Amino acid sequence: MSYLQAHNATLLAPPSPIKAGVIYTCPMHPQIRQVGPGNCPICGMTLEPVKATVEVGENHELTDMTRRFWVGLVLTLPVFVLEMGGHIPFLGLHDLVPPRISTWIQFALSTPVVLWAGWPFFERAWASVIHRSLNMFSLIALGTGAAYLYSLFAKSSPPPVVT
Repeated sequence: MSYLQAHNATLLAPPSPIKAGVIYTCPMHPQIRQVGPGNCPICGMTLEPVKATVEVGENHELTDMTRRFWVGLVLTLPVFVLEMGGHIPFLGLHDLVPPRISTWIQFALSTPVVLWAGWPFFERAWASVIHRSLNMFSLIALGTGAAYLYSLFAKSSPPPVVT
């Protein structure tokens, strides 16, 4: 079995059952303890079992974030080429794709990257606001959210009049 086949098999495998009664804690805040997995209300990190076991199950967070990373990368590469490629004179991308069409393509490809691939960051940022404990997730969500909203506003605004 090739690496790609094994990787795809782990992505499509059903989640392993969670053992009842296992206490989980935050690696950064050991005072946080709960029955079952989840996220730390203080820092947003994934909780780990208090007692290590010999059997290591699948890391669902890693699987999910890996999938989001690769889908986000595939959608981001055309956006990068459309925007940055226009600044390389010999490529002539501005002649190939009109700027207004390029803007719509970039918007269509960037929206799932920000909203779907970045959704776990927005969820954890919201939890940090609710718990009044801002952390790195709130910083990431604030930065990407502000940039996306600014781009949305700039895209929907009429073009400037040049006199």
